[in-house]
Amino acid sequence: MKIWDATHGNNLFTYTGHSAEVNTVFWSPDGTRIASSSADHTVQIWSAANGSRLYTYHGRKDVVWSLAWSPDGKRIASASADQTVQIWNVADGGDLYTYHGSGMQLFFIAWSPDGTRIVSGGADTAVQVWQA
Repeated sequence: MKIWDATHGNNLFTYTGHSAEVNTVFWSPDGTRIASSSADHTVQIWSAANGSRLYTYHGRKDVVWSLAWSPDGKRIASASADQTVQIWNVADGGDLYTYHGSGMQLFFIAWSPDGTRIVSGGADTAVQVWQA
């Protein structure tokens, strides 16, 4: 994963902490951190200022396809091939909630603007809404 200077096209940082392909990357709402999900079953949090890895969240049994920051930046939701939605506490990496989907891989995840709900989509063609 690389961070680029959008004005000049220079590579600012290269993150090399994942051991398999990176599936999604997103800036935190305040712009200070970057979260990435990977086929290595992890979600990792990086400093946007210097490229250092801040946290690695384990706990998935399969590919983490997607992630999303909560609007307040305090939680991350992930969607996984293990058919779960997991909510992480960004401050300490704690697993706050794990929701089990309908028995097929979940590919996409998003928070509602008010941070009270999460929506996921997956291989079963259903869109599910979860209470956050």
